[in-house]
Amino acid sequence: MATAYRVLKNTAKAGNAIIGAGVYSAVLQQGNAREGKVIKIANTTMDPWLDYYNEIIAPMNTNCHTPEVSKVYVDEANDYYVANMEELDPECWDLDDDEDFDKGSLAEDISDLVKGEIIQSEFESAWGEFRCVLFPWGFGEFYKVVDALIDGTDVLTSEDELCNEQPVEETRKLDLHAGNIMFRRGCVVITDPWCSLAVDDHPSMETYVEESNDKNISENYYI
Repeated sequence: MATAYRVLKNTAKAGNAIIGAGVYSAVLQQGNAREGKVIKIANTTMDPWLDYYNEIIAPMNTNCHTPEVSKVYVDEANDYYVANMEELDPECWDLDDDEDFDKGSLAEDISDLVKGEIIQSEFESAWGEFRCVLFPWGFGEFYKVVDALIDGTDVLTSEDELCNEQPVEETRKLDLHAGNIMFRRGCVVITDPWCSLAVDDHPSMETYVEESNDKNISENYYI
């Protein structure tokens, strides 16, 4: 974990602004904003995002609803990884003036779709009016990602947690909320759908960034 923090500090020192952080990782803008690229640095190789990359993003690299990742470097010995990827929009600017669109509701319905709490026809009824923006290749392409998430998720609900028999660090829990979906020219992209059951016990990268006294971190933190 110490190596990940050192890599983060050196990457920020080189002029890459920290623009996001969560439990497992921090995201830095690579170069200037016009380049449209970010660097994701994680403080553990147990982050389920690596499973998402290996099992869904890479095999579905032409699917518009997964992020475009150009390179992933994994250092098992020092327990961190670095991913180079596209910069996405936190909001759907194409629908910014539409009072009927709500990102939180979209994330909730995607989560419910994966859990099986709503069916595809209900999802399409709710979001059909925004299909051309959010799902430009049609709902079918989006459902490919949803089906892969259903197959790859170990724990969908809190009830499933009670029945889990796997080590908690290796158990993938669905973690689809508004912070884990973003947009590419309006198209919805699922960025980070899983956490592990042990997430609450994991040292937070966000806390490290927010509490750091290192000027290379604090002076380059723009959240």
